[in-house]
Amino acid sequence: MSDRWAVSSLQNHELELVILPGIGGRLWDVVFQGHSLLFQNRDLVGQAFDETHLASLPTRSPQFGFPLWGGEKTWIAPDKLWTDGAPFPSLDSGPYLVISNDVTHVELTSPVCSLSQLSVSRRISLMSATSWNITHTVTNHGPSPRETGIWSVMMIDTPAKIGVAMDTPQVHPVFGNAGSPIAKNANCVVADCARQQEFKVGLPNPNGATLIKFGNTGPWLICTTHPPLPQDNFAHQFPVEVFNSGDYPYCEAEWHSPKSDLRPGEALKFQQDFRIWPNDAPPAPDAPKELFSCMS
Repeated sequence: MSDRWAVSSLQNHELELVILPGIGGRLWDVVFQGHSLLFQNRDLVGQAFDETHLASLPTRSPQFGFPLWGGEKTWIAPDKLWTDGAPFPSLDSGPYLVISNDVTHVELTSPVCSLSQLSVSRRISLMSATSWNITHTVTNHGPSPRETGIWSVMMIDTPAKIGVAMDTPQVHPVFGNAGSPIAKNANCVVADCARQQEFKVGLPNPNGATLIKFGNTGPWLICTTHPPLPQDNFAHQFPVEVFNSGDYPYCEAEWHSPKSDLRPGEALKFQQDFRIWPNDAPPAPDAPKELFSCMS
């Protein structure tokens, strides 16, 4: 196995964050109480590859022209500005440099992408035995402004449920036919990703909170971001998207920063705060009670 696959970790008691600098600076796994929670594509683990020939890697999802590595990573929105329908290879599949690390954090940075003229920095900070945060920074090194949004994509082992609270439940199809796996309740929307059925939906996220239940018995994870402001616009229209794979046993929770016309030399930042707890513990204080109730 090449050094591209070498991992490091941050650990506090029963929580371990596994980081893969060599392939997109990923948060490769979240291990809680000994259980792996994020998807890693076993068809690709350990593969040697050339970033200029990524399409030659094995895949069960040929409709997507890029490798589905796994873990959580930073993509650049909107995807309409991608080249050949794939995330920029040097940012998604290239090696990131570890520029700072200790027992509480790892900070990584990408090279400047020759296609987009953007670079990505990711700082993963372990805050306690049940919490961490990720700060994404994207910088424009090009000569012109560029429409840019930060897009965090977390690939989660299924079965799982992903829910967002909102006073007026709305679901906006992106592709596929979600059907019964998407439930609109009185004050929330829940995606039940229990079987392999491809769909993607966009969701408002007025409170900035997304709740995830792993498996049938937990644990639970809440991701909080800054609640959208009235003037905020998003590259994919909505701040949260949910994707469920029809080919692999994973789903995705996807979070978007507000988009920016990023000027030359300007940087865009986006922070996510995560808190995890087991099913037999009280919910986190920042977990919306109604949402927790309808997902239980």
